Amino acid sequence: MAPQDGLRIETVVIGAGITGLSTALFLARAGREVMVLDRGDPWGESSGGNAGTLSLQVKHPLVLDLMQLSLDLWEAEAGSRNLGYERTGGVRVALSQDEVVMLKKSVALQQRHGYGFDYLEGKALHRAVPWLGPGVLAASLSPRDAFSSPLRCGPQLLRAVSEAGVDIVDHREVQAIEPDGGYRLVTPAGAIRCDIVVIAAGVWSGHISAMLGVELPLMVDVNMLTITEPVDHVLDRVVTHIGGVLSLKQYPNGTCMIGGGWQGKGNPESGTKELDYEQLLHNLRIAARVVPGLRQLRILRSWSGFESVAPDALPVLGRLPGREGVFIATGARGGYSLGPAQGMLLAELITDGHTRLPADSFDPARLV
Repeated sequence: MAPQDGLRIETVVIGAGITGLSTALFLARAGREVMVLDRGDPWGESSGGNAGTLSLQVKHPLVLDLMQLSLDLWEAEAGSRNLGYERTGGVRVALSQDEVVMLKKSVALQQRHGYGFDYLEGKALHRAVPWLGPGVLAASLSPRDAFSSPLRCGPQLLRAVSEAGVDIVDHREVQAIEPDGGYRLVTPAGAIRCDIVVIAAGVWSGHISAMLGVELPLMVDVNMLTITEPVDHVLDRVVTHIGGVLSLKQYPNGTCMIGGGWQGKGNPESGTKELDYEQLLHNLRIAARVVPGLRQLRILRSWSGFESVAPDALPVLGRLPGREGVFIATGARGGYSLGPAQGMLLAELITDGHTRLPADSFDPARLV
């Protein structure tokens, strides 16, 4: 359905990434009328270009329950659709004595929040995970860590949302939002009137909220990723690092994905994204140190992608302050992994007025 002046719909979701599509899906399943607008290609930005790591043990304690819910939702949807989901388990490594201390503290903190991850070091670790390099001194292990291939997930999720009755309209940038007994969204193809607005536009979410007079201090990460040639077995779990500088996985087709938050260069206003080759080399060196089997592999491609991050790296999830009928979900580091749960909670907030998990810590008002 193409937007045009006079069109009115109950809810408009701005952004066709993992969080926007998940919100739309759960709203549609609750019987709501929904349209999704995207400024470009659906699934074309952060969700389509990220590493797809779904790790429980790397999350901030305040996000652990949200991540647990998200993993449950990933598994439930993967049971009926090929989302490129693999529950491999994960290892979170430490490479120095200082990092070992950090890792022990992290495991103890997570245990106090009810999440017990195994901790191994030395010979016991290398017997359990023999493909780790000798420079890995210790690691925590989580059986729930997993990954999803964004290339497989995107088309399947878009199909699920469409089959639920949601209109997904691409290349329809929202240029202005005006109160109008609800809201009037101005797009290049005409205006759309709605009762409820959901802002799930990734790094452009702050720009959208500013149209409504609400300034949010969101930051932009430009994360770099690398994919290797396909090979036989190199690693069989998701690998992360206590300092947040590495994520690794091997897909069923044999290719290995290397990431870890190393920053490239980019500008959301122009949409440009570039590699920083010096930073990329640091990423690759750490990956080869942790998993020596990567050293001889050829690189097929490296790229960078945007991620919206709040100053405290926690989700910005809930009602937009001072704007009745406007909701927002953005700002979480690792937002791809949390997307399904954020979508479910936002849909519950819209339909029921409350959420199954406490979300006060994620209230957007904390940033205003």
